[in-house]
Amino acid sequence: NDVIVIFLQNCLPMLFRHIGFDHGIPPSSLIQRQDKMNGWASLWLVGGLLVANVKALASNKGAEERRAFLSRSVSVVVAASNLLPHAASAAVTDETDTFAKNWWTDAIPKSAAPVTPTSPAPQSSIPATDEIVIRINKNDLATSGGLGIELGEVEFRTNLRVFVKTVAPGSLASRLGIQANWVLVSLNNQSTERTNAEGVAILLARAVKNGSVDDALEFRFRDPSVFRQALSTLSEGDTVTTQVAPAGDTTQRYNDGSVMGGQSVTSQADQKVSVSQLVAPKFCKRGATTDDLLEISYIGSVVETGQIFDGSAVKVNGQGVAGRGDDVTLYFVLGKQPFGQFPPSWDTGLFGMCVGERRRLLIPPVLAYGSKGLPKRGIPPDATLQYDVTLVSINGLSTPQ
Repeated sequence: NDVIVIFLQNCLPMLFRHIGFDHGIPPSSLIQRQDKMNGWASLWLVGGLLVANVKALASNKGAEERRAFLSRSVSVVVAASNLLPHAASAAVTDETDTFAKNWWTDAIPKSAAPVTPTSPAPQSSIPATDEIVIRINKNDLATSGGLGIELGEVEFRTNLRVFVKTVAPGSLASRLGIQANWVLVSLNNQSTERTNAEGVAILLARAVKNGSVDDALEFRFRDPSVFRQALSTLSEGDTVTTQVAPAGDTTQRYNDGSVMGGQSVTSQADQKVSVSQLVAPKFCKRGATTDDLLEISYIGSVVETGQIFDGSAVKVNGQGVAGRGDDVTLYFVLGKQPFGQFPPSWDTGLFGMCVGERRRLLIPPVLAYGSKGLPKRGIPPDATLQYDVTLVSINGLSTPQ
């Protein structure tokens, strides 16, 4: 009886901690789900062997039998500890071709496969392809009575966006082609993405006052429609990039500037999403749009290390993932997925995608696992993620549309 009590007090909590019942492990983690299955198997094995030993002890008497019982019990605990897998060192491999033969794998060039980079260029250094630069002479600004735009702002946590809310008809802005909903990125190379509309007005007043009247003011805007349109017209080898968050301080603060409780001072580089076409569709007149049910095959890896951390067809330590039934694809609704169920970057990068097309998405930390990373899946802090995605069907139709 004493041995059983010791087992319940020590071994069971150890096993439950290992399989995640006291750590809030996300159910989407492939490695962690595999750990839970193996953890349960180990738990039943330990319990069964100990019960067998207790029965053997009850049927025998004497010191020799008790010593043998204790020896067997120690062996059971040691064996159980060896059976428990360690998620941090689990090997995740792409097994798409092992599970099924797919027509798209023959069309993928070698460059499409995840490659372990030696020193990858920072994602923040890739130039955005959806930004527009407009230069305005100070004299033109003065004679026109101003630019003729109304600014609005959007705030989310530490991020601010100042955008063009309205453009006055016949104004200087209208003649220059500035449009509503454009995001103001910078003024004279000074970022405006961490200030509000009032702050932009102050920056503009200072820029007009300083320097010569013949100087030009440089406005840099981001047009969200340009990026989305580019996704719908990608060609093989093309890459489009947009910035989703600017560089700077990301510390969670109160209105008085003090750091919120439990938070630390943090910062980040420019956070950009890049989408490349690896394999062009054989035929396409209709790309994926919001509300479409997409069937995709994908593999996810860490850019900095090349390590595979996720995929629609992967093995963990050489074993298939429980519950997937050797499937090599998964389904989700574009633009309408529940929060946290799929990577939010898929909604951004898969828009306009065609059946048979394969794309590579480079995802910055702000849309991945941030400054903390996810060590259990081999994702270090501030890691850039790479998803290679093939679109298999749209709304159940796998034929080109």
